[in-house]
Amino acid sequence: MIVKDVMNENFLNVSPSDIVGEVVQSLYKNKKSYAPVIENGELVGWVTALDLLTGCKHVKAEEAMLFLDEIKIINPNDELTDELISEIIENEVFAYPVVENDKIIGTLSSFDILKKLTFK
Repeated sequence: MIVKDVMNENFLNVSPSDIVGEVVQSLYKNKKSYAPVIENGELVGWVTALDLLTGCKHVKAEEAMLFLDEIKIINPNDELTDELISEIIENEVFAYPVVENDKIIGTLSSFDILKKLTFK
């Protein structure tokens, strides 16, 4: 099984200039705990609910986000291996961005994997 078969193509995204309070409201409304940060159509970072807990509600997303060199980027054609699943569990990662040709095309979360494995 490859990442493309499991990933979520309908993902919430935020802008670096979005206020953290607005991002939190969007995450809550959409029942998400993470979101890619997109600027001019390109992935520039990643925010999680845990990252936002440390920020003030008036701070911009770019001040609370993880930068690309701090997160794992996944290719849609990568194999969904036991090693990748173990990495998600061990690092307590909410999700990873799935990128193809420098564009984010989806996200891969532990929930997506569980759903695919449970409801084959």
